[in-house]
Amino acid sequence: MKYISYENTDAFYNVAMEHYLLEEYPLTEPVFFFSQYGNAVIVGKNQNTFAEVNQAYAKENGIQVARRETGGGAVYDDLGNISFSFVLPVSDPAKVNFKKFVQPMVDALNKLGVPVVTDGRNDLIINGKKVSGSAQRYANGRLLHHGTLLFDINMEVMSRVLTPAKDKFISKAAKSVKSRVGLIKSSLPERFTILDFKNQLTKELSNGDDELKLEEHDLKRVQELRDNKFSTWNWNWGRTPKFEFNNRQRFAGGSVEIHANVSQGKITVIKIQGDFLGISDIADLEKLLQGVLFTKDAVKGVLQKTNLRNYFGDKISLEDLESLF
Repeated sequence: MKYISYENTDAFYNVAMEHYLLEEYPLTEPVFFFSQYGNAVIVGKNQNTFAEVNQAYAKENGIQVARRETGGGAVYDDLGNISFSFVLPVSDPAKVNFKKFVQPMVDALNKLGVPVVTDGRNDLIINGKKVSGSAQRYANGRLLHHGTLLFDINMEVMSRVLTPAKDKFISKAAKSVKSRVGLIKSSLPERFTILDFKNQLTKELSNGDDELKLEEHDLKRVQELRDNKFSTWNWNWGRTPKFEFNNRQRFAGGSVEIHANVSQGKITVIKIQGDFLGISDIADLEKLLQGVLFTKDAVKGVLQKTNLRNYFGDKISLEDLESLF
């Protein structure tokens, strides 16, 4: 199978590359490539990004948040992780045997002494722990089959960025299912690097076939898709299905409750309740927040322009209110 040599670590570009190969490139034979992400959370096509990602932690740590075009749950990727992508022309996706993609990886890992096996979902398992998951999409007579290989990922960062307070969100969007995860590196000799791992897999999967080199116009188109769609707020956050958000905290000046309906990433209805002591009608502030993007920065921008003391008294600060969103 032909392969593409690929070094870009930008999450938005990687999603755009898959889209281009699946829907636009004149593909006549199967191709695969391996990619790595600097620091990114990749959410499924049908997921509520707000409910899957710890926004504050992602922003503070420069973690990209990207939405892919396949289903499934949210995953965290960094340079200790390898993602694989297969794109192939198919007439009937129901007849595709995914084992033909998974088995070479199993064989390569087994040759290296890694005791990996598959489960019923074509996930890869080592000693009961998941080290690889995958998803598919069919379009334009082609099939995309992609997934991850957990080599030496930062487990602490993964845990923190994928743990927002889910009880604040009520949504019909697909939710991630937590699995016990393991690391492939733990089964390999200490000297074995992620580059060694990538090269070994490329050798096994290509089976002597040569590299497919994309032209300059191909790469330009991928960049356009990256810039105009896959890196945009509307795609990664605004495309989130409708959901309800609820939060409550007690501050020195009283308790404040937030109840909001959010559609396409914007606040459509919001109610602010509590036992705070204000002299102005809170409905006026609620009106100002309608239509605002459901992000801390956007909400803070509105709150900064109002006299909060009139609404909440002098014991509830901007920082207090900001923490509710």
